Amino acid sequence: MRSPLPLLAALALGACATAPLVEPVMTGTASAGFGRVASVGPLRVRPIALVEDSRCPINARCIWAGRLILKAQIELRGGGEQLTTNLTLGTPLSIGADRVTLVSAEPGRLAGAKGNPPANRFTFDYATMR
Repeated sequence: MRSPLPLLAALALGACATAPLVEPVMTGTASAGFGRVASVGPLRVRPIALVEDSRCPINARCIWAGRLILKAQIELRGGGEQLTTNLTLGTPLSIGADRVTLVSAEPGRLAGAKGNPPANRFTFDYATMR
């Protein structure tokens, strides 16, 4: 008599279905500074204030990369709704099926530079799963 283990293992592995990766349907990137609006996909993002900028200078080695947090106003589809929120550099914010990510802030900081200008130009990435 044969051992039923190989058959049971094959059945168990066959029952494990992996969900297909969801690819974004629409994507886009746009930049804006204070007082300007970035139109990214159907969203309009307006930088309001720099909440925190503890990023590691671009010409230094740091134990912690730091972070940048930007307060922004996001006008949702059709302009009927607005959301004021904080966006953290590199962290996607989901709004329903839409996703907006603050992907860069310029200028970067320099170690040893006197009077480093604060970040004042921000780039946003948009993706939707609709």
